[in-house]
Amino acid sequence: MIDEPQESFLDVDTSDAVEPKAVPAGELQVRILSGVIAINKNGNPYFQPRFDIPSEPTSKDFTDYLGLPFPEMDEKQLNQAKFKLDSFKRCFGIKKKKFTMDEIIGLTGWAILGLKEDQEYGEQNTIRKYILPK
Repeated sequence: MIDEPQESFLDVDTSDAVEPKAVPAGELQVRILSGVIAINKNGNPYFQPRFDIPSEPTSKDFTDYLGLPFPEMDEKQLNQAKFKLDSFKRCFGIKKKKFTMDEIIGLTGWAILGLKEDQEYGEQNTIRKYILPK
């Protein structure tokens, strides 16, 4: 006995598919999709959240780079790292000192986005500034 073939992904109509693109620079709501904590090429820790733009279903996902404090930072670098982390947390309403990735996935906040050209990936959105609630 031969079973009827199951529908496969090849049976999906893709004629209306649109290539994801960066959106014009400006103030937009962004949503946290994921994030990683890693070590950069200089051996320093950083946090890299990945975002999308909920109102733009054909927009590319994009990331931001948040350097994490480490012992060799001078006062200015330490303040800049702490300020950016604080801005990220306030933008997304994260009130806890410690949080897990699962706790922040799906949170939304507002940011001023910019554009940059990447040789490998083409035009990409960037976070210019996290908008803080009043």
